[in-house]
Amino acid sequence: MRATAKNDKTEIFERMGVPSALAKMAIPTIISQLITLIYNIADTWFIGQTDNPYMVAASSLVLTVFLMTTAIANLFGVGGGSLAVRLLGSHREEEAGKVASLSLVMAGGASLAFSLLCLAFMDPLLRLLGASDNTIGYARQYLTFVVVIGGVPTVLSNTMSSMLRNTGYSREADSVWDWAVC
Repeated sequence: MRATAKNDKTEIFERMGVPSALAKMAIPTIISQLITLIYNIADTWFIGQTDNPYMVAASSLVLTVFLMTTAIANLFGVGGGSLAVRLLGSHREEEAGKVASLSLVMAGGASLAFSLLCLAFMDPLLRLLGASDNTIGYARQYLTFVVVIGGVPTVLSNTMSSMLRNTGYSREADSVWDWAVC
């Protein structure tokens, strides 16, 4: 079974036309991004049900910081995944495995450092982003859960998904993200 999966991925990268390969790889990725977008909209909608505009404003402030976790994940997931897939293409599987492992460890370390910096400089950061006396308490709570506590798992999940997508496992990459969100 494993050899068949490897042959399918080789087929995509070596024999399939570019438009067909792009469609096969892009559609699951697009669906995953739509699920993420719907998740964020639902989160804001549920917060909006409180009829407290300060809570909605706080979630919007924290979204900016949360998007930085996406940047960290892309740095290591897309960058490391790109190098790993080039090494796989030149049949240097052992080196590709080392690159993937190092990318994951570096993503975890960078996201932990980012989370700790957000915790240490929470109030100045939120004030810089425009938090007022009315929103800062809610923004603190939201930032604590979404970035300080959830930052490392989110970055690791997104990094793994990016690396899997780079190697042709876009459907499997989407299930990693779905598991992390739930």
